[in-house]
Amino acid sequence: MLSKGGLALQKEEKQKVEQVLAQYNLDKLTLAYDEMPKVTAQYTLLSTGSSKPFFTQQEDEMKQEQTERQAFLDVIQECINRLSEVERELIVRRYLEEDRFDYQVYMEMMISERQYYRLKTKALAKLHYLMGVAGYIV
Repeated sequence: MLSKGGLALQKEEKQKVEQVLAQYNLDKLTLAYDEMPKVTAQYTLLSTGSSKPFFTQQEDEMKQEQTERQAFLDVIQECINRLSEVERELIVRRYLEEDRFDYQVYMEMMISERQYYRLKTKALAKLHYLMGVAGYIV
């Protein structure tokens, strides 16, 4: 939710964003290794796409599902890439790399706990807005 005073994030909104990020991780698991999104040194996510041909009806249906899944991944990647570099790093480290606890992330990033939670709230609020615009959060 955007307010005049800045970004405010309700508990339900935070949970929705975290659910979308969890779905992103699940969908990412279904991709072949060469199709997995890559993370750059600036924690920007790059999509690789697929160029494998499909022929039968069942394969066409699989391709359609894969195309929809890839479109979802691309939109979420674009939302994440719109964050500032430090917000992107925080989201990637906390939600997209491996299961980590908050304290592990802020220690790795070498920032204070207070600054970490402020950045996290701001990043999740931005993602909530961007994902809402993209139609993934109502």
